[in-house]
Amino acid sequence: MRRTSARLIDLAFALGLTLALSGAPRLHAAEWPNVPRSDTLWPGAPLDDPQWPKIPPSALGTIPTVPATAPAPEQASAPAKSAQDAPAKTAGAPSRDDALITGASLDLPALKALPVKAPEPARFGWPPEFAFEGGLRYWYSVGQNRFAFANGVSGNPSSTLDWDRMTGHSGEIFGRIDHRPTHVFVKGVLGAGILKGGDMDDLDFLGNQTSFSNTTSAVDGNNISYGIIDIGYSFDVPSAGVRYGAFVGYHYWREKMTAFGILCNADGFGNRFCPAGATAVPFSTPVDVFDTTWNALRIGGDVRYRLYDHWTVSGELAFVPYARLSNDDSHLLRSDLGPVPNIVSTAWAAMGGEAEAFVRYRVGPHFELGVGARYWGIFTDKGAVQFGPTFSPDLSLTKFSTQRYGVLLQAKATF
Repeated sequence: MRRTSARLIDLAFALGLTLALSGAPRLHAAEWPNVPRSDTLWPGAPLDDPQWPKIPPSALGTIPTVPATAPAPEQASAPAKSAQDAPAKTAGAPSRDDALITGASLDLPALKALPVKAPEPARFGWPPEFAFEGGLRYWYSVGQNRFAFANGVSGNPSSTLDWDRMTGHSGEIFGRIDHRPTHVFVKGVLGAGILKGGDMDDLDFLGNQTSFSNTTSAVDGNNISYGIIDIGYSFDVPSAGVRYGAFVGYHYWREKMTAFGILCNADGFGNRFCPAGATAVPFSTPVDVFDTTWNALRIGGDVRYRLYDHWTVSGELAFVPYARLSNDDSHLLRSDLGPVPNIVSTAWAAMGGEAEAFVRYRVGPHFELGVGARYWGIFTDKGAVQFGPTFSPDLSLTKFSTQRYGVLLQAKATF
C-alpha cells in the first residue's frame, strides 16, 4: 500500500512539472541572436553584452594577437638547442609556434620574401632613336662678283663692275639630326666672317662697246654671312659602309664689299676723262659699297663612305633651281644719284650649283677631324636695275653672278 502511494505521488509530480514546462515560451534556433530581452532564460541577464569575463565591448579591439610564425616569448632569448635535446613532438598535437591565443592551431608553409629589384640609374644622353652630329668649321675662301646692265642708249652692256680675288675668313657651326626609324634627317650650317683684299674694275661703254672709262679700286673692309637648312631622307648600306641621302633646303648668302680709291687704266677713248696710271681718288677714301643678298632654293643629295675603321669620305651636290637677288650699290661720290644706296638691282630667276667634299679621320669614339673643299655659285642674266634719286625707269640687268670656293677645316662630334 505504501509503495503504491509513493508511486502515485511521483507520477503526479512528474505530470505537474511537465505541464509547467509546456507552458513556457519556446526558443527556436532561427531566432538567435535576435532574442528579445523578455524571453531570456535568466532574469535580468541581457544577452547582447559579453557575459564572461565581463569585458566591455570597447576593449574587444585591443586584444593582442600573435602571428603563427612568431616564437614564444620564453624561446626568443633562450639559447639554441641541438636536435638531440629537442623534445619529441607528439603526433597530432599542435606546434607551440602555431598556437594562437584563441587556441587554434595552423600549420602554414613558410613565406619567402620576394627579391627587390634595384632601380636602374638615370641615363643622360641623346635618345636612341636619334643620331646627332655637329661641330665647327673654318672656311678659307676666294670669291668674285660680276655685275652688268644695259640702259638702252649706249652699249650692251652699258656698264660693268667686276669684283675679284676677295679672300674670305669665316667660321661656322653645323649640325645634323637623323631619326633612325623613319630615315628622315635635318641638317644645317650657320657661318659668318670677313672679306679681305681683292680689287674692283669699273668699265663704261659707248654704243659700239668702246670703253670710255676704265678704273680700278682696292677692296677692303668687308663681311660675309650665310645659313643653310635642309630636310631629307637617307638610307644606309651597312655591309658596304655607305649612307646615301636626298634633301631639299634653303640657302641664305650675303656678301658686303667696300671699294677704296680710283686708279685710272687705259681705255678705248684715249683716256680723255682720266689719264692712264693716274690716281683720281686716294685709296684711303671709300668710293663704292656693294651689298649682295641671295635667297636660294636648293635640291641635292649626299653620300658618306667609310673607307677604313678611322677614315671616312663624304660629299654633297646641290642644284639651285631658283634664287632671288637683292643688291644695294652705293656710289659714295655720286651726289647726282641721291642718298645711298643709290643703285638697286633685283632678280627673280637665278640658278646655280653648290658642292662640297670632306675627308675625315676618327680620333676617338665620338670625335673626328677633317679637311674639305667647297664651291658655291649663283648666276642670272635677267633682272632690273634702278638708279636714284627717282629709281625709275627699270633698266635691264644683263649679268649678275656670285661665286665663292675654298678649303675647310672641320672638327665634328657624333652622338
